[in-house]
Amino acid sequence: MISGQRGMVLDNRVLARGHKTLVHQFTREDVDKWMAWPMHPDPLYSSSYPRTMSRFERDDWFQDRSSRNDYMMFAADDLQGNLIGLITLRNIERNHTHAVLGITVRPEILGSGFGTDCLWTFLNYYFEALNFDALILDVAAYNHRAQKVYEKCGFVQTGEHWGHYDDYSVFYNDYYKNIRNYFRQHGAWIETLYYDMILRRYDYLHLRKQGYDPTQIRTQKK
Repeated sequence: MISGQRGMVLDNRVLARGHKTLVHQFTREDVDKWMAWPMHPDPLYSSSYPRTMSRFERDDWFQDRSSRNDYMMFAADDLQGNLIGLITLRNIERNHTHAVLGITVRPEILGSGFGTDCLWTFLNYYFEALNFDALILDVAAYNHRAQKVYEKCGFVQTGEHWGHYDDYSVFYNDYYKNIRNYFRQHGAWIETLYYDMILRRYDYLHLRKQGYDPTQIRTQKK
């Protein structure tokens, strides 16, 4: 056990164990570890990584999020104790029917199986210990790698929607030419297409009962 901000007590013991990762509650110490991550070299994904914050800003950031009733944070470490993933639950329903997933993985280990292991490990805690009925998320249509991870873990697409995007260079930078169809101009704003996905408790439990393990499935990198 460790003491958090303003006397808050947080438990950093392991909540779930995978083949490559260990999941525990996200602590103030993890904020500093997260801040030490390198930025993603691809501008499409850099906004998912932490902005620079002072020590006091980090304190406030952590206190704000850890004190919300509709928000939870978890850390994923590798087996050597290095922080490799941040998992968030937002818009948590009071009766724990469902929540919205957010997951970020250290950029230089993407494609090495840690993301799948981290998510599958967390799902065991989410459905078994926290006893939620469903987990929902949205994923950018251009993010094919993340889509494959979610699909391997049992998520299915339920719809799609357009969301705000900040980089106007998608329409003239050749870097984006192969994914430009996922963006549009909507009035004065740029929007990108998102896919809505869900994993229901009974589908997850059925996969587990069958002995399904997505961490043992290899997919071709894009």
